[in-house]
Amino acid sequence: MRLKCSIFFFLFSFLSVAQVENSQVLIVGNFGSICMEDSSVLKVAELPQSLDSFKIICFFSNSTSSLNETEATRVEDFVRSGGGLYLGAENWPLQAESNQLTQKLYLKESFGEYDSPVAEIEKESGNLDLNVDTIPAGRSTVAFPMDYRLKVEAWVSDQPLILSGKVDEGKVIIDGGYSRFYCDQRSDVTDSLWKAIITYLK
Repeated sequence: MRLKCSIFFFLFSFLSVAQVENSQVLIVGNFGSICMEDSSVLKVAELPQSLDSFKIICFFSNSTSSLNETEATRVEDFVRSGGGLYLGAENWPLQAESNQLTQKLYLKESFGEYDSPVAEIEKESGNLDLNVDTIPAGRSTVAFPMDYRLKVEAWVSDQPLILSGKVDEGKVIIDGGYSRFYCDQRSDVTDSLWKAIITYLK
């Protein structure tokens, strides 16, 4: 019996490590309603001890941040040293991790509440290669202040909804309407947008 338990524990540990090593995208936060069916994605409630296996970290913000100050600094170091970072927010209160990290990176936070069902794509100067004119904005969105270090990818009510940019060696996407990725909102357009975001952040 003891041998069987030891073998089971070894196999469980091996499979857990293998899953982390095969994952390139780490998803943290309020992801219960998010549809991401990809073997390269690992969903966790809290930040792992090591971020070495990941190229991209995606935060779907909670009402209360899952990050303490030390962990937030680890994420900042991750992106500044070459990682990709997606910061998803919604209207209050689902902004905690996003605001915590944008404060560290830009000294700014999301603002407002916008109920427009669609967002206009910025075709002139964005970093994402999107071949559509509009995307679903999200159920109840927020905007992010303009910043010379960021390019606007999509607008809602003439305010920046999705922005992208470099942070030292890494890249960041700030998104004020992540509910468009909920399972009941999923479409070819949202799938294409998610693919473009991940491609940019790699």
